[in-house]
Amino acid sequence: MGRLDGKVALIMGATRAGNMGQAIAQRFIEERATVVVSGRGREGLDAFAAETGATAIPCDVRRRAGIEALADQVVERHGFIDIAVNAAATGSLAPFEEETEQQVDEMLSIIFKGGLFFMQAVVGRMKRPIGRGGSIINISSAVADIMSDDHCSYMGAKAGLNQMTRFVAHDYGKHGIRANILSPGLTLTPMLDGYNVPGLVEAYAKEYPLGRITTIEDIANTALFVASDECFMTGQTFHVTGGLTLRRNPTSEEIMASIAAAGVA
Repeated sequence: MGRLDGKVALIMGATRAGNMGQAIAQRFIEERATVVVSGRGREGLDAFAAETGATAIPCDVRRRAGIEALADQVVERHGFIDIAVNAAATGSLAPFEEETEQQVDEMLSIIFKGGLFFMQAVVGRMKRPIGRGGSIINISSAVADIMSDDHCSYMGAKAGLNQMTRFVAHDYGKHGIRANILSPGLTLTPMLDGYNVPGLVEAYAKEYPLGRITTIEDIANTALFVASDECFMTGQTFHVTGGLTLRRNPTSEEIMASIAAAGVA
């Protein structure tokens, strides 16, 4: 028997191999959950489903009607939603005065509005007596709580997502629903493609008391605990960072110096 035996899990943001959503979905499947993966990219979802036995249902997290339809389909197929993980992601890197309206809109539409729509859809199907309670997990970021250069709108959107998650924890605990936040530090995922150059990881790793940056396996293992009935917590932020929040992110100047030392700049 697995730790999630008999549970139905919906994972949003599982379209790309090597991302957090797929890592979490894989870990849940290993613990015998019934898993539905979703996101905007059909090809990646189908490939993951073919490999693992998960169900793939495409959905754009920015569209409330689409998320409502997705949640209905999960319930129609499997009866319940016990676990809902929002790992939909996008990034933004720009000096504060140069951030464009398009960048800000993208942060708000995917991270803030998408997170709101996702939680609205799943709480309505988790609440008793319609559902049987459950666990909502939003993937946030350490930079919602600590500083990082050139990430203003991303930081703000993630901080807003955190506060909405706490609101759901406060309001829906009476329905048997827990809502928690996983906040990784720098993690090597497809979202980092194009930025991962020699020297970058080393600049960050110096600030981690445990000596290395976060992995997708770290996130998946923490998500397993938070999703399971073993977790008597709600409204909490789990900093999966190896102690980064005890210190700080490196500055832009420190990152560039580390890259230069690696012979790239």
